[in-house]
Amino acid sequence: MRSIRISPIAIVTLTFSLLQLLAPAGGSAQAWLPGKDNGNVSIAYKNIYVRDHLDMRGIRQNKGQIRSNVLAMDFDYGLTRRLAVNVGVPLEMVKYTGTDPHRDSNQVKYLDDGTYHGGFQDFRFGLRYALARRTPVVVTPFIDGIVPSHKYDTFAHSALGRDLRELLVGTNVGWQGGEESLLSNIYTQARISYAFVERVLGRSHNRTNIDSEVGYFLTPRLALSGLASFQKHHGNPLDTDSTRGPDQWTEEEEHDHMQLLRSDMFDVGAGAAFLLNGKTSVYANGLHTVWGRNGHPIQAGLIVGINLRFRARHPREAVADDTLRPETLPAAQQRH
Repeated sequence: MRSIRISPIAIVTLTFSLLQLLAPAGGSAQAWLPGKDNGNVSIAYKNIYVRDHLDMRGIRQNKGQIRSNVLAMDFDYGLTRRLAVNVGVPLEMVKYTGTDPHRDSNQVKYLDDGTYHGGFQDFRFGLRYALARRTPVVVTPFIDGIVPSHKYDTFAHSALGRDLRELLVGTNVGWQGGEESLLSNIYTQARISYAFVERVLGRSHNRTNIDSEVGYFLTPRLALSGLASFQKHHGNPLDTDSTRGPDQWTEEEEHDHMQLLRSDMFDVGAGAAFLLNGKTSVYANGLHTVWGRNGHPIQAGLIVGINLRFRARHPREAVADDTLRPETLPAAQQRH
């Protein structure tokens, strides 16, 4: 049987073509596994600024600004050469400032009072399995679970999250140029997932996410990357119609609209990673929403972090050399 050779350029093109086909006008685990008994601990700080709100037509509305400060810790560990487990939980502080806070029936603002409110958000845990591992193209299906760390209020611009259980299934696909190739310094990966989200008011509002990254190693220690992230909801979520006013939803829908909103977004960004030594790398990403409808578009997002590699067994063996590779890079931290 003749083997099929796939052009590296075709793989890169396919990654971005898939995004363009699904887009109307886009910190999670990556395609490469850490290896048996190897692991990564990533600690990231995210500063996200939302200047406007979007309605169902993508029209920007001045309903106040949201500033989020997030400290996220993610743990990734290789159980075998083909199977890895990852867990994470973010600690978030959020503040809303503006003239349109969420109020209850007694006109009490609760969280939208112009001050920071914070706490742990949602636990995230998952498994990845490498179908193709020792080939130029790496294929890694995964399953993730999201569980709120506690019951928190979602009727607010400054809510910690959506307080919903989710089950995500999908796959990662990655590629790195060969050592003797003209594209030897390029790598690319895409993550495609479908989320089964807990129903609210009996409504289905599942979600598709596609994250894509293309990177280039400027030196053995320094890599630059371009990022794209696309999010689309399905089922029967809520839309915000800026022409209809406050009576477009029932009282129940109004209270739960942050959980049910059809927040479809397309974000782009750029990042850099630098290897300090064989076990430690630092990274930074910037994000901006270029298209969306309903919800909170990112005006400016900055993510900085540190990634620590370790080996649980055979401590005398070297964990890594002084060269960045896709499997030694932290996963790109994006919107979700």
